[in-house]
Amino acid sequence: MVKGGSFIDIKEFAEKLIKATSEAMENGNVDALEKLEDPQVIYHFPGGQDRLGHEAHKRDILILRPAISNMKLDMRYLAGDGNVFALSLSSSGRYVSEIPTRPLPVGKNFSNDYIFIYRLNKNRIVEVWINGSEIIT
Repeated sequence: MVKGGSFIDIKEFAEKLIKATSEAMENGNVDALEKLEDPQVIYHFPGGQDRLGHEAHKRDILILRPAISNMKLDMRYLAGDGNVFALSLSSSGRYVSEIPTRPLPVGKNFSNDYIFIYRLNKNRIVEVWINGSEIIT
């Protein structure tokens, strides 16, 4: 990927995203994530549930964080080429409260595994496809 005549490594970008996502989920700080996402980023979730824009993504993170305790995240770079790359996410925790955007099984533990495919344009994330599964115990 070229930015102002210099090569930007796709894996390096992915590693920045992993750090920014961890910072957002663990500490509620979305500043670094905002710098990586296009303001009109589109997140495609299974079942046709799309989210449009960084502000919607930011809102989802900030609403979800307090509803989870004992959260653990493991996000890893899988592969990438040109302006596309893939990450895996395994996470776990306990749902401790409801959130307005979706019903949660409060008092239950969860673990999930997801694959994220990212597409960049002008060194910003413009589109993301997500698929995975969650187990509630």
